Amino acid sequence: MPMGATVAGIILAGGQSKRMGRDKSLLPLPGAAHTTFIAHLATLLSKQCREVIVVARDAVQAANFTILSATPSMRVVIDQQPGVGPLMGIYSGLSALCTTTTHALVIAVDTPFIQPALLAFLLTQVPDDDTTLLVPLVEGAPQVLHAIYPRTLLPIIAERLHAGKCGPRALLDMVPVRYIDEALLRQHDPQLQSFINLNTPEEFAAYQE
Repeated sequence: MPMGATVAGIILAGGQSKRMGRDKSLLPLPGAAHTTFIAHLATLLSKQCREVIVVARDAVQAANFTILSATPSMRVVIDQQPGVGPLMGIYSGLSALCTTTTHALVIAVDTPFIQPALLAFLLTQVPDDDTTLLVPLVEGAPQVLHAIYPRTLLPIIAERLHAGKCGPRALLDMVPVRYIDEALLRQHDPQLQSFINLNTPEEFAAYQE
C-alpha cells in the first residue's frame, strides 16, 4: 500500500494565469507534449495518494477536466468562492475530502516538475497529530503550496478568509507548523525541481527547450 494511502492530494488549478496569458493547467508538459500539467500531476498524485481533488475556479474550467473526474480516485470541485486566492482553493479542496481522510498534500498546478521521490518522502512525514501543518523550506521560504494540511484546519482557514486573508502564509503564525529543511529535501530531489514554478511564457519556453 502506498505511503499516502491515508492522505489525499489536492491540486490548485483555479488561478487566473494572468502572467502566462492562458490556462496553465492545460499547458503541455515539457518533454511530453502529449499530456498537460494537470493530467500529469493528477496521475502522479494518484499513484501515492488515496484520492486526488482538483480545485477549478469555475464550471467552465472544470469542464476541461472531465477526463480526470472519470477516474474513480479523482474528483474535480469548484472553488467555493472564485477569485479569492489560494487559501480559498485549499479550503475548497479540504472541504471535499472523503470523511475518513485526515490530511492532504496540496500542490499548485504550475509546478510540473514535482519528483515522485520527494512526494513519497513528504508522505512519510505526515505528523502523528491532526493539527500540525507540514511545510518544506526552500532558501528559507515556506513552500505553503507544496505542503501537507490537516483537515482540522478548516475552521481556522474559514476565520482567516473571513478576515480577508487570501494566502496560506496567513496560517503560519496561528497553527502548529513542522518545517522540513532544504538539506533534507535535497536528499530526495537534489536540484529541487519540485519547487520550480512556471508563471510566464518566457519561463515556459525556456523549459520547452
